[in-house]
Amino acid sequence: MPEPTANSQLTPDKSICYNGFIRYRPPQKGVLLMKRRLLPSLLLALALALALTACASKPAVPTATDFEVQPGEYRYQDVDIFFVETEKGNYYMNPSGGGLIHFSEPGSHEFHVLCNKPNCGHASADCNAFLEVAFGYYNGHLYGVTLQDHFELIQMDMDGTNHRVITQLPEQKDLSGNFNGGGSYFFDNGYLIFLAFPCTSNPDYALPVYKIQLETGETTQLFQEDIPLLTDWPADGVSISNGYLYFPLPQTSEGKRPYAEGNLETGRIERVFEDWKRENSFIVNFDNVLHYHRAGVGLCEYDKATGKETVKVPMDVYYADVSYTKDYIFLRTLDSADFNQCVLLAYDRDYNLLGKLELEKIGLRFPFLEYTTANAIYFSADGGTITHYIDPHHLDRLELIQLVDPTARSHG
Repeated sequence: MPEPTANSQLTPDKSICYNGFIRYRPPQKGVLLMKRRLLPSLLLALALALALTACASKPAVPTATDFEVQPGEYRYQDVDIFFVETEKGNYYMNPSGGGLIHFSEPGSHEFHVLCNKPNCGHASADCNAFLEVAFGYYNGHLYGVTLQDHFELIQMDMDGTNHRVITQLPEQKDLSGNFNGGGSYFFDNGYLIFLAFPCTSNPDYALPVYKIQLETGETTQLFQEDIPLLTDWPADGVSISNGYLYFPLPQTSEGKRPYAEGNLETGRIERVFEDWKRENSFIVNFDNVLHYHRAGVGLCEYDKATGKETVKVPMDVYYADVSYTKDYIFLRTLDSADFNQCVLLAYDRDYNLLGKLELEKIGLRFPFLEYTTANAIYFSADGGTITHYIDPHHLDRLELIQLVDPTARSHG
């Protein structure tokens, strides 16, 4: 069994975007500030001194000149669109933490609000770090979706400054003429792929899918020739990989749930699987070979050229979150629908087991596998706020390490 060394790198494969399905969550317009009463003036002075010391030790928020990115170069983005890894550091937004982007330097696990505005309270849309819905990275800029009067695609510099509206996202009308905004968002190699919420009160409705060029806002509606296939909202199991959108189709009269592949270049849809369980993992496409975990079966590969599925690692588990990198595969498995046991497994790309860790509950839940980077595998306790990480350079002795709450740190 090969043993990872300190030089082993979880270098992201830049040809693939591992994206997950993000449902719109109502924006939080502010950050709840806890007011505490400080009694003696000596305690107040001491607290101020400690705060100044902490600020002095914080890393500087990056500036646009720190990033030398060639035109068209694309950076890796992990399963959810709330975390972006770049050469200069990591960007993270807690979807339930006020819509603020946080930044950490390479190799660091300390996140700070991406804002250097003097006296900014980081509690309103005027904050440099405020984004609200979703974000991604492309060609030296951060991009995001925000909601003011409408859902808008915006661009900002890498230090959080210079917010610019690129375009307003398409909105759907119901039969009464009311607009229905929001949807699901994927950032993929220079484009925002937007699955708009359809107007179900319209009998002719279908799931609208748009491809929006990040730098120009040019918008194209995809899959219009295959609209009859898009008559159901895919509640889960949607991913983007290597130029393809993977999503479930409406359930058939026989109770089967077909799974489809949409080509983001040609705009056409093809069926890949005739019956796909909700408990199966997201799909990742490496050179037209699909990689995934099939519930109750194990880690699988499906060769599109031959139509053959191969079970690479048999495992009888109810559910598994899977994260693929260029060199490794990480799984968080649940043994049954009762969620009695949760295990983290690490494999190399030849499916050799490198490490295993039985996860313990944090509060009432087992930790969620959230984001995989070159220097950390991040977990959350609630499916949003990252609370723990694992050092990927020691996969033979996996250990869950607690983070300082990133939402408690800020610049300003």
